[in-house]
This record gives sequence, C-alpha cells and structure tokens, in this order.
Amino acid sequence: MRVDTLVENGRVVSPFSGVSEADIAISDGKISALLQRPHDVEAAQVIDAAGKYLLPGIIDPHVHFGLGSPDDYTSETMAAAAGGVTTVGNFLMRAEPYEDHFDAERQKGEESAYVDFVLHFTVMNDHHVAHLSEYIQMGVPTFKYFMSFKGDEGRYIGVTGSDDGLLYEFFEELGKHPQATTAIHTENIEVVWRLRKRLQEAGANDLAAWDRSRPDFVEADDLHTACYFARLTKAKIYVVHVSCKEAMDVARDQKRLYGGISVETCPHYLTHTRDTELGLLGKVNPPLRSEKDIETLWEAVFDGTVDVIGSDHNSRRREKKSGDIWQAAAGFPGTSTLLPVLLSEGVNRRGLDLGRVVQLTSYNPARIFNLYPRKGAIEIGSDADLTMVDLDMEKEVKPAELHSFSDYSLYEGQTLKGWPVLTMVRGRTVMRDGEIVGDRGYGRFIPR
Repeated sequence: MRVDTLVENGRVVSPFSGVSEADIAISDGKISALLQRPHDVEAAQVIDAAGKYLLPGIIDPHVHFGLGSPDDYTSETMAAAAGGVTTVGNFLMRAEPYEDHFDAERQKGEESAYVDFVLHFTVMNDHHVAHLSEYIQMGVPTFKYFMSFKGDEGRYIGVTGSDDGLLYEFFEELGKHPQATTAIHTENIEVVWRLRKRLQEAGANDLAAWDRSRPDFVEADDLHTACYFARLTKAKIYVVHVSCKEAMDVARDQKRLYGGISVETCPHYLTHTRDTELGLLGKVNPPLRSEKDIETLWEAVFDGTVDVIGSDHNSRRREKKSGDIWQAAAGFPGTSTLLPVLLSEGVNRRGLDLGRVVQLTSYNPARIFNLYPRKGAIEIGSDADLTMVDLDMEKEVKPAELHSFSDYSLYEGQTLKGWPVLTMVRGRTVMRDGEIVGDRGYGRFIPR
C-alpha cells in the first residue's frame, strides 16, 4: 500500500477513547487509514511525530475578520495556522442582503486564506429572517444575533439596531430548520446604558468601571430570555463568550431543560480579570470579570457545561485601544493563542484531559456547526486536518511570531507550556515549528 503522506510515531488523541499509538495514512487530502505498528505502508512523504500528540485540526468557530486589517483572510488565517487552527468561522456583519455579497466574500476568502473557513451571517432585519432558508441552501446554516445591539449600539461595526420581537420571529424561523444554529450574544444593553451613564458622570475610567457598566447580571438576564425563546420555538442556540458565574449558572440550568443549547467560553475569561495591568488592551464585551468567575468557568470546562472554546478574535491594533475606557475599541487577537493557553493553563497546570481538549476545540465545534465528520475527527474519510502538539515546549509569547495584523497579545511576555508544532490542512502542512509554510489561497470555504 502506498499513500501520499504517512504521519508516524505519534500519539493520536480521541475525544472519548483517549490516547492511542497509531500511524496516520493520508491520500488525496483525506485520512485513508489508521495503522497499528508495525506495517508495510509506503509514502511519498513521511512526517515523524515521535513524542508528539496528534489532535484533529483545531476549529475556531468565532473570529471577526474585517475589524482590523482589510486583508484579514491572509494575515489572520496565518495567525490561525500558527496556533494550530485548521478551520475558522468568520462572522459577516451586513445590514444588506447577504445573497448580494456571498459570492464576493467566498471568492475573497479562497483567494487569500491559508486555512479552511466557514461563514456565519449576522441577522439584523426582517429581510435576513425571511431569507433564512435561502442562506441555508447557500451552505450557511449558522447565524449571529446581537441581543446587545439595540438602538445605535452596534453602528460602529455596521450592525443595525434590533429588538426582542425580531429575535422571537428569527427564532420561530430558525426552529423550522433543525440543521441551523444561531450564535447569540447576550447582554441587556438597556440596563448597560443607564449604568454606563452613571459611571461616566462619576469619572470612572478603568477596566473595573467597564465591568461595572456591563455587570454579570445583564449577561445572565438576556441569556434567560434567549434560552426561553429557544425552548418555545425549538431553535438551536450557541451562547458565545460566557464570561461569568451568573451566566454560566443560567446556562447549566437551561441545558438541563433543553438540549438545543450549546455554550462557549473564551481563553481570556479563563486567565484574565478586570484587575489585569493590561489596562485598555483588556477591554472586551462582555468584560473581563473576577477571579471567582475564572474558577467557575474552569469548573464548567471540566464538568462538560462548556461545549466549545472559541477565541472571539479580531485583529485591531494597539492604537485602537487608546483614549479612555469609554472610547477604546473592544476586543483583541486570540486565535493564535487559543490552543497554547488551553494546553498551558488547562492541561499542564490544571490536569485537563487531552481528550477533553479535543472535545472543546475540534469534535464539538465540528458537530455543532455541521462540519462533522469531515472536520473535527481523526477518522478514515475525514479531511486530513491535523494539529501536532508538543506538550513540553515552553515558549514566550511574542506578537511578531503570531503572524496577526494586530501588534499585541494579552499573553505577550508570558511563557506558555504546550504548543502546536505542525498544522496540516487537507493533507498539506501549512505551519511547521512556528513558520508558515503553506500557500496563500489554499484555504477553502466549507459549505455545510
């Protein structure tokens, strides 16, 4: 038997059955065999994974392209590859009909991306709701909804104001399509408006004030509403970036009542608090919280309440984080460090099982976003997307080595233990030992 590529001597990590010794045979961009040693398979290319762990390619379903560099499909998929990510999910945010922009967006991505990508459409108006079936037929069954962008709150990134009536009608339509899911941002912005005004008038101007303006209960409050509407309409929802104990407690309770709820948190909520010395660089929505919230989120990662770790990545540069806390842009880069943080803080520091890492970063996002078994698995017939990990590698985080257009990282200067050393997309190596070795335009839009 002769194959294109043989990845040998590695430890293959399954989401449920743990670690096994196996060689991976790859032909035509697919996994063609899982081989027990010894065997007599020959290959045109052999990759030695001795001492390393082989994970199904990491899927980061939560990235925002276009908020920093106009060429994010190039720089930010390089950043993804640097972090072991083989597929990203980019949120489009347009008030116009998506059917008028889809072909151009797909072409832009396929001309520039280093890794594969999927798209999510942000629902903002009646037209979007009315054309849900058409969007699903286009291969985009996943949508974004900002409960927090009422009035003019989302204008700065092009999101028009919505209301809970639109949310309910959107969920009614979504519930008719069992293959469809919405990623939903829950913050009761009407309460935030009043708290923010009060704090600004008092002269508060730090990360703690940002947290106080968007406290944990406003996140939990809208989460109640979203889950209740989902249960009424049988819509499937994916709750993005849960940041605090209050919201996670709601999510845990609601998941017991209804199986159509999935929960995401992000690395920064597992590592940073509102007391960080990063100052404005740490501004994000929802805000960084407290040490108590960090510990609660880790408990939810371990006990299965959290389904996915996503980055909420955007490529804004340091200069956009200037001014005071009310003027600085929210958000920061994260796709490059998603896996290293989970390996360093989760596996090496807290004893998180590698199989659980695969659930959180490969299998579950593939299942939730209709990519499994093409993605998210080391199985015969799956795309040969692999992330090779050295659990013992210790490396200081340097923004220049993360390949993003953004020029900073929350983890800059920190030493993390556990890094991806090879990223493979459909049988082709795109990152090796931190260096991008793939080709611009190799990445493909994956219809679902």
